[in-house]
Amino acid sequence: MTNALRMLTASASVVLLAAAPAPAVAPAPVTISVCSGGITSIELVEIASYDVTLRNTTPVPADEVRFSARYGRHEKRATFDLKEPFAPGADVSRHVRRTVNGGLFAYVSDKNDCTVDYVHFTNGSSWTRPAR
Repeated sequence: MTNALRMLTASASVVLLAAAPAPAVAPAPVTISVCSGGITSIELVEIASYDVTLRNTTPVPADEVRFSARYGRHEKRATFDLKEPFAPGADVSRHVRRTVNGGLFAYVSDKNDCTVDYVHFTNGSSWTRPAR
């Protein structure tokens, strides 16, 4: 095989690999339709405070949902655990609040990047978001 033919074959292989679609990621079984709030700084303590609305889209009741809200320029995440019943198909709205860090940072937004990270169901099964 000539060098030119080898280079052409290698180039075609790279093009085929680059064109292959990424595998589909299953959606979270609990969705977030509202996530508003942000981080306030009170006397050098950062407090995350969000209003969220979640919905269990599966036919199985859930009893724990962990979600996180991204804030700031440095990809910080405020994580919240809700351990309560989440009936199938029903909206659950909550106000969540927790201390996340010490500092002078403050951030408020009408639309936040909130994601469901973990769901536990009453039948013992669970779902975890794939690594980002």
